[in-house]
Amino acid sequence: MFGRISQLPFYPNRLPRNLVHSLAFCLALAATFSAASLALADIRVVNAQGEHRMGDRDTREDAIRLATEFAKRNALEQVATYLESVTVVHDMDVTRDEIRTYTAGLVVVLNQQVATTLDGDVVVVRVDLLAQMDTDEVAKAITALRENEDARVQLTSLKKENEQLQEELNAVNQTLGHAATPEQVQQAAQKRKEILNRVQSNTMVSQAWTNWVLVSPIGVPQGLLNSASGLYPANPHVAIAQQFIANRQPLGAKQPPAPGSRPPQMPKHEIVPPPGSSGVPRTLNEMIHRAPARPSQFGHPRGEERR
Repeated sequence: MFGRISQLPFYPNRLPRNLVHSLAFCLALAATFSAASLALADIRVVNAQGEHRMGDRDTREDAIRLATEFAKRNALEQVATYLESVTVVHDMDVTRDEIRTYTAGLVVVLNQQVATTLDGDVVVVRVDLLAQMDTDEVAKAITALRENEDARVQLTSLKKENEQLQEELNAVNQTLGHAATPEQVQQAAQKRKEILNRVQSNTMVSQAWTNWVLVSPIGVPQGLLNSASGLYPANPHVAIAQQFIANRQPLGAKQPPAPGSRPPQMPKHEIVPPPGSSGVPRTLNEMIHRAPARPSQFGHPRGEERR
């Protein structure tokens, strides 16, 4: 009564040979690109600590600044040690001293925590920094900074001066500990604050040079230079940076576009906020301490504190 409807058999495991080959090729290609992407994206994260055991003549603010500087040096040392072993950097024939000189402005601080505890009768201030770097980007940045003579000379000079200031800081800490009169205590404490201000002012100038070469070759990173001047108004490196950066362009810098050729946008150097701002991670050079409004209780970490 009803006619038979014949149906062709379907075999799900049997696909045309050319389709199988095409799928296999696509899968292999995707795996290759995935492996290449992982190889290029070499992100290194470091966790660095610094602490200061407070004496009778120390303030908590100074203790945090000292601990922060120690943590920054610790982080930079870890970065330098790692980069020496990375092929892309090792092949550049760059020294550890050069790595330290160029990379402080490239290592991004993801998190900073300050804790104040008691060890017996001694107050201990501890700073923890979580930082990261992209080794491929660092290698490119080192190349650019080495090729720019103005930036290279100034970054080297700033690093050497900060090393000398660190020796002075160690000496004044001992002087403060052995001060016998209130006048000697006051003089040593004031000298230490000045040295810390000079060190942090120099690091801000270093960041300005780094940003000028890598981020904003046609704009002056004035915010960073203003911060450096605010920390130490007599810093001669600020005037040098303003003179060079305002009047010269780094090697290979592009000419600014003609007016109206592109929509207005925020200058790139403004992406890195000045100290005290929030919203964008900062580099090791930009980590400074602002005095807290209220001191924390001993034994209770303040949690994350952005400096």
